[in-house]
Amino acid sequence: MKFRFVLISLFFVACSTSTKLMHKNSPVIDAKSDWTEYRIGSDWYRGQWRIAPEVEHDTLKVTCHNSKVPFEFKTDVDNIQFMLKPNTSKDFYIRMNDTTYAHTVIQAIKFRPDQLEFSESKDSGFNFKYQTTESEYLEELKSEYPLEFITSGMSDKDIVLATLNWTNSRWQHNGSNSPSKNDAITILNEAKEGQQFPCFAYAIVLRYQLNILGYNARTIYLKTKDAEHRTGSPGHVATEVYLDDLQKWVFIDGQFNVMPVLNDTPLNAVEFQDAISNQYEKFELQSLSNQKTTKANYVKFVYDYLYYFDTSLDNRYGEKERFKIDGKRSIMLVPLGAENLTHIDFWNMDVDYCIYTNSLNDFYAKPN
Repeated sequence: MKFRFVLISLFFVACSTSTKLMHKNSPVIDAKSDWTEYRIGSDWYRGQWRIAPEVEHDTLKVTCHNSKVPFEFKTDVDNIQFMLKPNTSKDFYIRMNDTTYAHTVIQAIKFRPDQLEFSESKDSGFNFKYQTTESEYLEELKSEYPLEFITSGMSDKDIVLATLNWTNSRWQHNGSNSPSKNDAITILNEAKEGQQFPCFAYAIVLRYQLNILGYNARTIYLKTKDAEHRTGSPGHVATEVYLDDLQKWVFIDGQFNVMPVLNDTPLNAVEFQDAISNQYEKFELQSLSNQKTTKANYVKFVYDYLYYFDTSLDNRYGEKERFKIDGKRSIMLVPLGAENLTHIDFWNMDVDYCIYTNSLNDFYAKPN
């Protein structure tokens, strides 16, 4: 299968190659089959591009965050390397079995970030609800799925990373299958039987387990700028946890097993969006996984979703009456100048459960 429009976040500059064979004034490399792989920076992409001589100018589009990056393209018998820069393209021919020539174009597209702005004001009457008393449900979860890797010498960040890694290891992601009930024990029991679940299941289990450990944690729902009319899925689900030693909210993604960090400080979801937009080279993704996702691959997936942010107002367990504000159970953070998101075509769903705010101080209020 061939992906014609690959969006990858990296750096590019002008090109050079040592290849001597030329065809129509462009370099030539050889191939015996249609298999390829290519490298952008240090990241390799395999199985995403097939040699297609029938396409007149076969173009691989790459989105670039910054000024330069090395690029390498390999066939089963040959390779070519060069440097690219945004808003330029380089081309070469692939000679199939010494006879057929496939014209290949690498087009570098400049990354154009969304520069989101929010208010710093605060609604003095606004608050969230978190679990402050013992919970029978959480005690049952703790008994059935104990986190025995937690030790007294671990920092808050160490504990969160370890819990993130544990949650991610319970099952393989499957975006087409949902658990029978959206609670941690049900999800973990069904995962133990071999079932696989989407992003929201990781977020739920992670939040519950962090609550057991004494942290205030919440599920955060991310939605794209064009969520109202987007034809593909407009949302992703992750988790945020409040770390007392840092006095801040921290974003973690259970599906990808990552915590974004800038200058050794974990970021919340809004800070992460800003870091991608303005400090791409500096932020990193921390993880205890032995198979870490790369920065480029994760940013390619998640960036579009970092526009609208919503979360529940009441994060308690077993409460018969849920806390609401003006009859709404959730709050949505909306960038200044953006319209409130009130409907999503993809799910044929009215967003009638949210109050709206432009304030970071409202959305990221310190837990009481």
